[in-house]
Amino acid sequence: MRKKEITPKKTLIERYDLIRHPKRIRSSDVIKGVFEKISYYKSPDPSLIVARGTIDKIQCIILGQEKRRQGKKSKATGMVTSEGHGFILDILDEAEENNTPVISFIDTFGGNSSMESEMGGQSFLISDCISKFCGLKVPTLSYVIGEGGSGGALAIQIADKGFMLENALYSVIAPESCSRIIFHKRLAAGEELDATLPDALEVLQPGAEHIRDIGMIDEILPENEKGAHTNYEFTINTIKNSVSKELNEFVTHYKSGKKVVKKKIIKKLLKERREKVLNYGEFYNKLGKLVKRITNRKPHTDKERVDIEREDFYYQLLIKAHLEKKGIDETELYECIKEWEPKQNLFRVAGGCGFVSYKKYVDNYYACPKCGKGEYLSIDEQIEKICDKDTYIESENDLNIYQLFGSDRYNFGKYKSLLERMQDKCFSNESLVTGTAKINGRDIVLVLTDIQFIGGSFGAVFGEKFKRAVDFAIKNKYPFISVCSSGGARMNEGPMALAQMAKMNMSLLDLKKEGILYLSVIAGPTTGGAYASYVTQGDIIIGEKGGLVEFAGPRVVTGAGFEVDRDIVTTNKLYETKKIHELVNRKDLKDTLTYYVNIFYDLKFPNTRKKAGRIRDFRK
Repeated sequence: MRKKEITPKKTLIERYDLIRHPKRIRSSDVIKGVFEKISYYKSPDPSLIVARGTIDKIQCIILGQEKRRQGKKSKATGMVTSEGHGFILDILDEAEENNTPVISFIDTFGGNSSMESEMGGQSFLISDCISKFCGLKVPTLSYVIGEGGSGGALAIQIADKGFMLENALYSVIAPESCSRIIFHKRLAAGEELDATLPDALEVLQPGAEHIRDIGMIDEILPENEKGAHTNYEFTINTIKNSVSKELNEFVTHYKSGKKVVKKKIIKKLLKERREKVLNYGEFYNKLGKLVKRITNRKPHTDKERVDIEREDFYYQLLIKAHLEKKGIDETELYECIKEWEPKQNLFRVAGGCGFVSYKKYVDNYYACPKCGKGEYLSIDEQIEKICDKDTYIESENDLNIYQLFGSDRYNFGKYKSLLERMQDKCFSNESLVTGTAKINGRDIVLVLTDIQFIGGSFGAVFGEKFKRAVDFAIKNKYPFISVCSSGGARMNEGPMALAQMAKMNMSLLDLKKEGILYLSVIAGPTTGGAYASYVTQGDIIIGEKGGLVEFAGPRVVTGAGFEVDRDIVTTNKLYETKKIHELVNRKDLKDTLTYYVNIFYDLKFPNTRKKAGRIRDFRK
């Protein structure tokens, strides 16, 4: 007899109030109540609990995200740091070595967005955690017990079986941050942040019923009528019964009472987990058409430039003296000024070079040849910058959200009209453009984000196009290149957008197992879920000089109470700290990509790879 499915009874704002209740049950409470013979690891992060314990004679490794409880002394913040995520990766290696199931308890506002975590490689490590869980060779269970905040939650949530408490929420971004971005005009007009939260929750759709529909969880677990905080015993017993039932499906029972994970089950679990994650967003049509695209680079005629021969006499003298000192022999100039003001939505991190040759500025694809600060490029310009002339053939250009199963949830009001406006004025129907091309005569698969299409953000169509492009690269043995300028997961699609981080990383595991080279290009701005997923999984990662690259966008970071250091959140700093392999000017990107593409074709790559991580692991 099929178990009756639970449908949460409370509104989203009522559930929000419950998960933010000061006495809401914490991971530490659940771990103590569910497991026996617990021994704790020395975690480098107070917001991360790592332990070993048994339940029903089955030994487990336990991960728990911890929030501070009001009135209790604790350094936990509910936001795991880069150190914490690095430690998780080490623990998962240990779990595989000892064939030990992993149980995760999720309760986080999101990953820590401080500059310390930024320097520690937060986005790289979250992305690595997602990929590790996707391919982990032991059984896994995950439980969202309070708040599932963005990539910080997804880092430990991918599992063979996933569960959520009835009133728990799982969101692509914290509701407060959503309000600061979407309803900034209302806030500027004096409306209180709390008053906008119900509307933010309606946009985000973070309820358990939605997460179950997507497939990110398998079951909703009941809470006490008045919330989990009113009856810890009921909540703990509910979770305990679930963990015991699910784990016993994975183990062999010996007469001695010993229980060990079945040897033959891992292959089956990996296959089912892969299919589950790759189906986060299923579409009606299976294959899109190929269309030859002739790109047409349009000059940036509206760009201000300085003609010194037409300037005021005294200003002309000053400029000429400056040019003589800098060795610039030009009369038409571009002025590279410093721009960095999060409150005014100016996030370019380079700048301040003064006057540079306008010709060199244009030749460098509208970017300062000294610091890299430049204009956002159209897809036509990106293709021209990288590909041999007239070789780009676009694929899946007709794929759109209307072909998504369950798309009615997202085709509402302003979002529907926004998509229609973007599709009318942009290169393609979505923010990801995929296709094939040639570099120096060599075939490649190339995917590019269109910054003009809702800030290059991603949702279900983006994730599906990315997956299909990877499949094409595998089928034809072409190197796979991505060029990213993205604000991250699209709030309008809520958890469905968040799920694409796992979907894209899972598809890249397939690519790497087949021995296909993945080149990832960071063309700022690159922030949020894009940075914490597929962008940082490149075998070789190339940064365009002076690009903004950050785990969370500046407004989100400052809204969370952290300061932003403009010198840290750059591709230059990533190169300096050996997190990426190359730092190039825009005009030199094709030569750099050609070098690695030639290596792929000229040297025999293995048909399969044992390790699917980056060629350089900056932690070691």
